Amino acid sequence: MKLPDLKGLKGKKPLAVACVLAAVALIILITSLNGRVYAVTIDGKFLGNVKNKKVVENVKQKLIESYREKLGSEIQLVQNIEVAPGKSENGDLLGEEELLNKLQELISVRVKAVVIIINDKAVAAVKDKQTAEAVLQAVKDHYISQVPGELVRVEVPDRVKLAEKYLEIKQVMTLEEAKNLILNGTTETRTHTVGQGENLWSIAQKKGISFNELIEANPQLKSADSISPGDVIYLKEAKPLLNVTVVKRVTFEKPIPYETRIVKDSSLWEGKQVVKQPGKNGVKQVSAELVYKNGVRVSEKPLEVKVIKEPAARILARGTKSEVAYRGSGRFIWPVTGSISSRFGKRGGEYHTGLDIANGTGTPVRAANVGTVTFAGWNGGYGKLVIVNHGGGFETYYAHLNTISVSVGERVEKGEVLGTVGSTGRTTGPHLHFEVRVNGTPKNPLLYLGK
Repeated sequence: MKLPDLKGLKGKKPLAVACVLAAVALIILITSLNGRVYAVTIDGKFLGNVKNKKVVENVKQKLIESYREKLGSEIQLVQNIEVAPGKSENGDLLGEEELLNKLQELISVRVKAVVIIINDKAVAAVKDKQTAEAVLQAVKDHYISQVPGELVRVEVPDRVKLAEKYLEIKQVMTLEEAKNLILNGTTETRTHTVGQGENLWSIAQKKGISFNELIEANPQLKSADSISPGDVIYLKEAKPLLNVTVVKRVTFEKPIPYETRIVKDSSLWEGKQVVKQPGKNGVKQVSAELVYKNGVRVSEKPLEVKVIKEPAARILARGTKSEVAYRGSGRFIWPVTGSISSRFGKRGGEYHTGLDIANGTGTPVRAANVGTVTFAGWNGGYGKLVIVNHGGGFETYYAHLNTISVSVGERVEKGEVLGTVGSTGRTTGPHLHFEVRVNGTPKNPLLYLGK
């Protein structure tokens, strides 16, 4: 641009001079503005020049709108985009599309999310409040659907809050992901002392965990059958992040146990019992409120009970005819005191190989003489059985025991406790089946027992 010749102003009027100078200044200003550029940097890294700040503002808005359209929430740019006067010689000017492409490669964004806080601990984040409320309801619905009955109420004892926060996109979960996280929670390791009659299968079923999980939690076990009462095993259980109590009203049937009535029968040997009438359980209909915590039943409150079928009593005939056993060689002592309920020899269509001595469950059973235990355990119709070898071809059998207190290979003295009277195996009531065998042949025990 060519400027006016200022030499020609000499001698002109002051007003005219002032107008010319103002015009020159305006021309210089316009020329200067037309040549100015702005440098765009992000975290100190130079991206390029733009012709004015409005280009940067337009690009920032486009960037935010593109993420908002994709994520459906408010967006916050993590890095600070700086705009400052630049030098025109530093490369070509960037257009809006070029600047947008550069920023998309380098910029990080945070999305506005809603954090679910349980007992003052942030546990999950989702895109909005509506989704957060749906997550909490989905957790409740999971426990409600797990158990039968009419829903009475649902209780959440934990403190639950929702809070808005800008987070990285990868921290925001879907509804299903957040629900599963809250349900599965953390893994908690506890101990369990093995009780009488328990095994790994029954413990897994009782605790609601899989058998394989129980095995994995107890690598110290040599096999699945190697546990005994009193052993301590480990249980790994999921601890949900949200506790939910569900109360439901249910109607179900329960058996009414029958009672046993005993009648005396003088035609039967004392200690002998015969079932004259089998018992039958009755049935009652129960309406109750059941309380479940995190899907596990914790209590029951009966509301109404209605008897549908009365139970039928079991009638048991108990013999009163007695025979006191007082004869024999005296080689063996009586293993237990009591009356003979069944003698050695023919019994109906069978041959009874021993002597049945009636007594109550739990009565100590003693070794008839000194010897070595050659068997101690379960043996078919004998139930729990102990066999003692006395040498010289003599053996004694102690059957239908309730408990066994000796083991194979153990030497026992005369009168030492071997176990207790029971009714295991094929039997109609508690008694000791005692046998004396000589070279494997059953003999009448009365021939060898002392007075």
